[in-house]
Amino acid sequence: MLRELRQHPRQWDVTLAGKTGTEGAATVEAMMSLLWTGQTSRHGNLQTTREETPAEARMAVDLAVSLVRWFADGAVRRR
Repeated sequence: MLRELRQHPRQWDVTLAGKTGTEGAATVEAMMSLLWTGQTSRHGNLQTTREETPAEARMAVDLAVSLVRWFADGAVRRR
């Protein structure tokens, strides 16, 4: 999903699109990227990861919940 948003941002409708119509997709992409790179221990990663703090874990969960809700509700959808 992250690659699709990066390569084709104009192919996505975001309910809160922003002034030019692409800020919404850029924000969703940035949120997904932060979750992907910031939470190193996701999905039982086979590579060694560092200990994450409870605050990092809470933020990652909140970020993931927002993203999943937006996609599930159709607030972020492919055109």
